[in-house]
Amino acid sequence: MAASGVRCLVKSLISSNRVMVFSKSTCPFCVLAKDVLSEAGVSQPKVLELDHIEEGPQVQDALRELTGISTVPSVFISGKCIGGGTDTARLYETGELQQLLTEAGILKKQEDS
Repeated sequence: MAASGVRCLVKSLISSNRVMVFSKSTCPFCVLAKDVLSEAGVSQPKVLELDHIEEGPQVQDALRELTGISTVPSVFISGKCIGGGTDTARLYETGELQQLLTEAGILKKQEDS
């Protein structure tokens, strides 16, 4: 697939999924990001394992062009890159991840009792 086609694919995946994770199956930071999302209540994030597809290196190049980040994972919520595994974990620890997920309509808003 040509570079422009890969860029279009990446942009389409980001825009059409409320939670999108570009990952590699054996990467510990990728596992961390997916575990944190699960712990935060995201049951079915869209995950593309770059080491399972032929275009993986081209997808990673396209992500670098879009985000300036050359490593995986790349975690997107509502089209916005929130960073990688440690970024996702930090946002979870501060409660910001839950807020982003609530604003995206993924988590239900907590009602004050």
